[in-house]
Amino acid sequence: MTTTEHPAPARGAVALGGLWFGFLAGPAAWTLQELVGSAITSHECFPRIFPLAAPPMEGMRGLLFGVSLFAIVLCVAGTAVAWRDWTRTRAEHHESTGKARQHAHPAALLETGEGRTRFMALSGVLVSVTFLIVVIANSASIFLVRPCPGQ
Repeated sequence: MTTTEHPAPARGAVALGGLWFGFLAGPAAWTLQELVGSAITSHECFPRIFPLAAPPMEGMRGLLFGVSLFAIVLCVAGTAVAWRDWTRTRAEHHESTGKARQHAHPAALLETGEGRTRFMALSGVLVSVTFLIVVIANSASIFLVRPCPGQ
């Protein structure tokens, strides 16, 4: 009888919730920024059928900046958690658990795709950093674009 080894031997080194947070924090932050920003801007600039020349609420840009700042903090937190999880699991392979391995060179692990937790943690780093860049670029529009198009 042969025993099959678990595809994620270092699964106990990190929490599953942390892996999911690192992977989903960036997209969730960008979605929050888009939905809340669109709702605030559309309500202030188009309260009726015709657009206004200027928003009646004075602090609209400040509110949008606050939402963007929260989204940036959420992306940074997701990146930090994903990075922490990746550093804990980046050596995840069967050799680290004491079992024999066909490939002696650690670079061979990149081709075999072994280690689900390592893959998810590294994916979380890449996704969170990408969405951090997107959220920062989207935040620039608060200062570069007029909030209401006017008539």
